[in-house]
Parts: sequence; C-alpha cells; structure tokens
Amino acid sequence: MNMSAQLPRISVVIPLYNKAQYVQRAVESALAQGDAILEVIVVDDGSTDDSAAQVEALNHVKIRLVKKPNGGVSSARNRGINDARGDFVAFLDADDFYMPGFAAEILYLIEHFPDAGVYATGFNSRGSDGRMHANYLPRSIDANKAQVIRQPFKAWSRVVFFHIGSVCVRRDIFFQRNIFFPLGENIGEDTDVIFRLIETGEIAFSPKPLMTYSLEVKNSLYSNKPDYVLPCYTRLAERARSSGYPHRLRAGAYRVVSVSYLNATRILLGKGRRAAAARLLFSARLSPHPSYWLRTLIRLCLPNGLLKIRWLKWL
Repeated sequence: MNMSAQLPRISVVIPLYNKAQYVQRAVESALAQGDAILEVIVVDDGSTDDSAAQVEALNHVKIRLVKKPNGGVSSARNRGINDARGDFVAFLDADDFYMPGFAAEILYLIEHFPDAGVYATGFNSRGSDGRMHANYLPRSIDANKAQVIRQPFKAWSRVVFFHIGSVCVRRDIFFQRNIFFPLGENIGEDTDVIFRLIETGEIAFSPKPLMTYSLEVKNSLYSNKPDYVLPCYTRLAERARSSGYPHRLRAGAYRVVSVSYLNATRILLGKGRRAAAARLLFSARLSPHPSYWLRTLIRLCLPNGLLKIRWLKWL
C-alpha cells in the first residue's frame, strides 16, 4: 500500500457484558494492530462485574468506553456502529482477540479489492485447554491467496470460513442497506448480519487465520447447539424467495437454509427426539443438498447404538 496515502480508518466495536477476565486481552489485541485502528469502542452493556473498570484501567487515547443499560449484544454492537467515526467498522467480542497482522491484512484487501465493501480473514478457535485450531476452508476457496469469494453461500454451507470477529465493513453500508444486528436475539444475530452483508456485493477474503474465537467461557451462547432453525435462516429463506434477490446467490442461500434444517434434525436425533427430528427433516428442502438429506434420513432410520460404530459415523 502507498503509505503516503491516508490509511483507511477502522473503528473496532467490542460489546461487553461481564467479561472482566478477558476484555483487556481483546482491547490490547486491537490496539496492537497499529495506525489503521482509529479507535476501539467498548460498549459496556450494563455489566454487573468490574468489566468497565478493566477497560478504564488501560487508559489509552484510542479507547472509547460507552456505558448503556443492558439491552443485549445486538443493541451494543448497533450502538458501536452508530458511534463509530472510522470509515470501516470491525467487530470483536470481549473474550476474543486479534492475531498480529489482522489490520495489515484488512488494509491489503481494501487496497487490492477496492470494489468490495466487506473484508474478512480466516480465524482460529481456542479451546478451554488453550489449544489453537485454525478453521477449515471449503474446497472452493484457495487457501494460499487473498480472493473475492464468488459463491459465498455455497462455501458457507460446507463450513463457516469466517467469523463476525474477523470481518471489517465499510461503515456506510450499514446505513445505506439498513443492516443492523436484530434486537432481542443472542444466538445467530451475527450470522444474520453476515448473510445480509454477503447480499450487498463482493466479499474479499484472506484465508490467513488472524482472529481467535475463544471457547474458554463456560456456558457461553455457543456452548449448546440449537435444536431448532434459527430466525437468521428463516429470514434468509424469505429473502431468497423474493423476486429481486440476486440470482447468483439464490441456489447457495437455499443450500445454507437446507443445511440448517438438517443440522437441527441431527441435534434432535442426538437427544433422542425422533418424532421432532422427523418433522423437521421432512420440512427441509431435498434438492439443495440431497446427499446430506439422505444421510440424515438414514440416521433417522437407524438405532442410536449403531451410529456409534466407527464406520457409520460419517453419516
């Protein structure tokens, strides 16, 4: 990048609720990204521990601590979007953190893919044992270079290859397209925004895992997978059925919705709720992902004990 030109300015938004043990790590990982980070906006969503005090103790000129009554993670992120002064907005949960080079890679993407409005990198997962695991990439994505994702929904239906915490978005897109986090939802609210951002145009992606999603927090919102179809998927299905939906995305969107039905079906089967699983399975569309549908049907027909046999676990 031509360093004589003004760097794009990034506002990092960190929603905070009772994460005193982790928030300093998150904030410091953002500050360490260098001059591209204009500000780190920490939105304290009515914490009852000393989370806010931990942020204040860092005493850094780039930190903006915003305190508000508890309204949920969506309201906190939306407040950050509205308050941001940067040209771009990135999101980082208070128990997650950036790896060195995240902002530099985002700047690289912005320079080389100026027509995109959404930029993202790969991510790591950090388990409760402290071990780091890089996320998998679908076969359609080149693991060796930055690129524009041509069929993002089809890729997403195979594996979640980027995270809300590894995304950076042109701020004006949120207002031009009225894309904000859905209030009152604490599971899938980030996926909802990602889906709607995908629908705005090109997604520039680097496969480098430069953000870490933490699984350290016990009883987090993601510790239990839902056994029902989340609203973000039903809304995606409604949009995909509309006449004005981008044609290039429609098949992939239907595939993502189908996978969400089948994943929930499998979770119900794991809980022994076969009747509910059958109802959900037969309400899923067969055509967008027939092989996964058929494997799930076989699971439904087999006793749970057989599914513990090693060579049947692929089903």
